[in-house]
Amino acid sequence: MTFERLGVVGFALIGALMLFGLTQAVSAEPRVTLQFAHCCPAEHTYGIYAHQFADRVAENSDGEIAIEVLDGGVLGSEQAIAQKVQLGVVAMGGITSNNVAQLAPSLNVLVLPYMLDGVDDLTGEGGLLRSGAYRDAMNERVLAESGSLKVIGGFTNSFRSIFAKDQCIDSIDDLQGLKIRAPKNPVMTAMWDSWGVSTYPIAWGETFGAVATGVVDSFDSPTDVILNMGFHEHIKFVTEASYLPLAAVVIVNNDIFLGLSEADRAVLLKSADEVDQSHAAYVAANVDRVRKELTENHGVTFCKLKDAEVWKEKAQGAWPQLFELVGGGEAWVEQTQRYKETGTLN
Repeated sequence: MTFERLGVVGFALIGALMLFGLTQAVSAEPRVTLQFAHCCPAEHTYGIYAHQFADRVAENSDGEIAIEVLDGGVLGSEQAIAQKVQLGVVAMGGITSNNVAQLAPSLNVLVLPYMLDGVDDLTGEGGLLRSGAYRDAMNERVLAESGSLKVIGGFTNSFRSIFAKDQCIDSIDDLQGLKIRAPKNPVMTAMWDSWGVSTYPIAWGETFGAVATGVVDSFDSPTDVILNMGFHEHIKFVTEASYLPLAAVVIVNNDIFLGLSEADRAVLLKSADEVDQSHAAYVAANVDRVRKELTENHGVTFCKLKDAEVWKEKAQGAWPQLFELVGGGEAWVEQTQRYKETGTLN
């Protein structure tokens, strides 16, 4: 090959590489950026969902849609985040259902004690938070009640456990005299009332300080919170109960959602559905790991209820007075039970 010929080929190759680089640079810039807010650190179960979702959206859109995750509750409490999604200040959020129920009371059906037998009722095949007929019906209610919210996914963090600083709670009598923090949700407050307990409605972001200073000496939450957020410094007793698997919903401002192209909306829905499944597998595997680490490395004792049937009987006995707190009332509760048991709404 002559020098001249080599030069032509070389310049052509350089030009092609420059063009390729320019194309890559252009395609590396997302066409759409949406913010996703949640309560907790990136390594917390909520953060893991959020970042898995961001990764799936990037992959499914070939980098054209970017999800900017706002970790650590930088927008405030979960209730504040839900309100910001409602107003369109932020596009999306992954929020515990009881904290979205202030805006969409139909979600309180997911907070009824002993309504759900386990996390599969939420995120398993045909679960209430998976795409399907039930979520469609729930979304009609959520949108009507909130004016602007749509559920596009959901996740869980196993069952809520009861934590205490100084004693093992293994019977309902052990609750008496404890200063217990609970979310500010009327259904959850009524559950504790049925057990003869008056709770402290302290915001989640203030709970660690309240436990550390003795304002409260007990609260309930998924067990991995103790490990991931450092509560094991103060909490030494965990009672694994089965009254309420934590249900979190991925909500999006519906006006923002409808402002996207049909293809972009499909990417978000597909990505949420994929992460709903992969995250459920992560949560299942995480339960044993957390229990082992708390026991072996942090001196946490796990307790078991001796009178679990008493807790269930008292909590379910309060259901009739809770129907008015659930959007759709008793009929929506019955429809939810029917779907859970049969997979059909009617």
